[in-house]
Amino acid sequence: MSPQDQHGSRGYSVPTGRPYALKELQASLGSLGDHLRELYDGAHPAEYEAIADALYVAFQTAAGLAPAKSYTGCPEHPNGALDPEAPDGWGRCLICNDRRRLGRRHRGGPAAAPAGEQRRLGYPVPDGPYTLHVLRSYLRTVEDQRFHLGLSSPAEDFVRIADDLHRAFIVARELSRPRNASGCSEHPGAPIDPDAPPGEACIFCAGRRRRAQRSPQTPEMLPRIRRGERRQLQRRFDRPPG
Repeated sequence: MSPQDQHGSRGYSVPTGRPYALKELQASLGSLGDHLRELYDGAHPAEYEAIADALYVAFQTAAGLAPAKSYTGCPEHPNGALDPEAPDGWGRCLICNDRRRLGRRHRGGPAAAPAGEQRRLGYPVPDGPYTLHVLRSYLRTVEDQRFHLGLSSPAEDFVRIADDLHRAFIVARELSRPRNASGCSEHPGAPIDPDAPPGEACIFCAGRRRRAQRSPQTPEMLPRIRRGERRQLQRRFDRPPG
């Protein structure tokens, strides 16, 4: 028997931890459909919280089964800082781009971006609007994929289901905390003050009103002193002469 035949006869080696993680993924996704059927258009945002939590747990499990992603696309700094002003043809790694900028200043030309650096960033985030119909469509895609997952599934299958789970999680998270729930135009994403009257539920504006109504004798915390500055305290009583 040739060495190649001997190597092929050993069979497929299952990665460590994959059977347990795959079982956890199947179990977490199995109950999502039942929760989603109970929702309806116009459901209260609190009803989406349990689904968003379950989707996040399933996404973390699927991400652990998939190969690690590079947020910057840089093999040297996969989770480094992103360059918000990366030129066309360059990568997104801020550290490497700063090196290229310094090299161009000294040598007079931009360095070429390494291969593999133009990969997409992290996990996809879908654009709005976020609706129950969009959430159900993503979960249907996840359901179709999870039935074909097995211990010997290729890495691309786990990458695909992790991407779809992240999309579904983003939609469920936004439905569980809709923007401008407080009705405030100045702070559209502010938390709601449960003790505020209707139409004035913004917790930031409510705190501002309470501070304005506070009597001058009410003690207040002094502002934090910046480093190198001295706080000028106003004395209540003048120091006696001599």
